[in-house]
Amino acid sequence: MEGLTAVVLAGGRSSRFGSDKASALLRGRPLLQWVLDAVGQVCDAVVMVKARGQVLPDVTCTRPMTVIEDVYDAQGPLAGLVAAFEVVRTPLAFATSCDSPLTEPELIRYLASRAADSDVVCPLVDGHPQPLVAVYRAAACLPVFRENVERGQLRIVVAFAGLRQKTVTGEEAATADPQLHSFINANTPERLAEIDTLLG
Repeated sequence: MEGLTAVVLAGGRSSRFGSDKASALLRGRPLLQWVLDAVGQVCDAVVMVKARGQVLPDVTCTRPMTVIEDVYDAQGPLAGLVAAFEVVRTPLAFATSCDSPLTEPELIRYLASRAADSDVVCPLVDGHPQPLVAVYRAAACLPVFRENVERGQLRIVVAFAGLRQKTVTGEEAATADPQLHSFINANTPERLAEIDTLLG
């Protein structure tokens, strides 16, 4: 597998959650720690993007971790990816958010294994693209994504235009994550409670 960095977006507005999601606790651990534990099993390094002035919870990581502030002010995840890809030093980057505590390391490995001759490997689950459970060729995506942000086009999937894309179906993703739990986000307190229930 080519070198792989995890890009963890921690600086979302958390408007639906009501408080900082990165610090929200699931079974006594911040959501951000759950994500770091998962990506640390597969990735060579971690780049975490936080909002300006955001205070992150105390977390640990088994891989070298770089924490940066988003260079754009509240412009969404595409802008966060631009900030991260500026400092990624591996060919590939796995993008995720801090509210995905059930990320399956085997799915990360599977997506990265499909990246040959592709700039974007993005799952399509129940008809919906999943750009924050996807693998990117950072050097190829950076200038395209930056151009989109600078002209005010902030949708990640729209920014894929002109890049070499590979779609992974839900059925294919399920070979590495049978319950597709990697695609469940704790974007509201109710969803966080559902995730706690899933953990048994």
